[in-house]
Amino acid sequence: MGIVQRDGFKLTVVSYIGLILGYVNKVLLFPNFLSTEEVGLANIMINIAVIYAQFSALGLNGIMLRFFPFFRDKEKEHHGFLFWANIIMLIGFVFTSITFIIFKPWVVSNYSESAKLLVEYYYYIIPLGLATVCFHTYDAYLRSHMKTVVPSLINEVALRVLITLSISLYAFKLVNFHQFVIIYVSVNCSIAVMVTAYTFYLRQLFLRPIFSPRIRRFSKHMFGYGLYTILASTGNIFSANVDTLMIAALMGTQLVNGVMVGSMYFVGIYTTVFFFTTVMLIPYRSILKVTSPLVALYWKDRNMLDMGKLYKQVTAVCIVVGTLIFIVIWAGFDDIFHFMPPQFATGKMVFLYLSLGRLFDMITGLNGVITYTSKRYKIDMLLTVFMVLMTMGLNYVFIHEMNMGINGAAIATLISLMVNNILKLWLVRYFFGIQPFQLSNLWVLLIGGGCFVINSFIPFLMNVYVDLAVRSMLLGVIFMGPILFLKISPDMNDFIIKFLKPFGIRIKLLE
Repeated sequence: MGIVQRDGFKLTVVSYIGLILGYVNKVLLFPNFLSTEEVGLANIMINIAVIYAQFSALGLNGIMLRFFPFFRDKEKEHHGFLFWANIIMLIGFVFTSITFIIFKPWVVSNYSESAKLLVEYYYYIIPLGLATVCFHTYDAYLRSHMKTVVPSLINEVALRVLITLSISLYAFKLVNFHQFVIIYVSVNCSIAVMVTAYTFYLRQLFLRPIFSPRIRRFSKHMFGYGLYTILASTGNIFSANVDTLMIAALMGTQLVNGVMVGSMYFVGIYTTVFFFTTVMLIPYRSILKVTSPLVALYWKDRNMLDMGKLYKQVTAVCIVVGTLIFIVIWAGFDDIFHFMPPQFATGKMVFLYLSLGRLFDMITGLNGVITYTSKRYKIDMLLTVFMVLMTMGLNYVFIHEMNMGINGAAIATLISLMVNNILKLWLVRYFFGIQPFQLSNLWVLLIGGGCFVINSFIPFLMNVYVDLAVRSMLLGVIFMGPILFLKISPDMNDFIIKFLKPFGIRIKLLE
């Protein structure tokens, strides 16, 4: 697990730098200088662009991770692999764009009253979609080369610095809102240019058409795999964003504190609170970026022993880190939202439900990566389609029928994540004979539950700054102390030892 820990450490550092910048943008700047509806527009445009990109990619990300090891040969320009990937990407983008334009009248008829801003800036999503699919295609290509840090630096840090500058222009009234949206879209498109430039810098930008026999030999398998993975990957992205889309579609205009607001108002609150749940996923996503190519190699070599070990190690690290982050944010939730307009604090229960769902997603480790890179990927696709339908149904029931609003959307997401991951856990255990859990995982959850209860008994301390700092640090120590010094999670101890070594810190007590 050496490469996972080394690159996972670098990616986590990059991601948390991006987190700080994201906090500045999402918490301090966007809510305080944009209206809640405008915040909703900025966030939902990115969500739709991600779905747009998945349809455009035609399963490319999965194809690259699964099949690139069979094509890797720099002297032969990887047998034209990147050239054909770009052709597929552009074909997918053209067809997706045509469909997107055709659906414009339907969007106008359904969203013109409750989400006027989304209708007004509808076509701005097309360049966002192109940039997003381009970035993710090249990111997957670079991940296959084990080059994960710089693309993350571009996406997590460079992009957020540019967004900070963009919103600052609006805050200082140097541009109006329309000009801000143009700049915001342009900034989000710039990451595609940067990742392409980095690929060129690595001398891996091979765009010459090559009609390699290897391409012809694998094409049938790749297209078959891609056909299924496009449904699986698109389904995963869609199910992750369907709650936001259905809030925009179903909540309509409502009276809030004596003022009529549209559905974008609720989207603004929901997506801002959702940002805090992504904090939990940062280490998990960093590790997944590194482990996905390794899992593909294990399948190529039929190395189930090392895959089983990796499965357990990733779960052991993620369950500790995810629980720790959840406890710290939950403890300081009220203090954090003190710096935002009061309406955003109404999303506290949204954070609780979404966080529990994300935590369960982390706990189940690599099940998704293992299934969609295996020969059982068709079953994985069917599970993903089932999850999309279930998520849409649950959102409709909780948001519309039960009138639970954004809390209902969060509950629907929690249930969907739990059901989906339980089914995938069973799938991996049944077909491949491996599972990710150890007895130590249970102790971690029990300690985390104890910290959750302890937090409710800690009184407010002086002011928000002191309360946030003391409460978060105290619960962090109460949680991590037993885990480290009682060696409840040896994998986590080993991870932390190697994590701290670059800083010259040695913890001999844990060795």
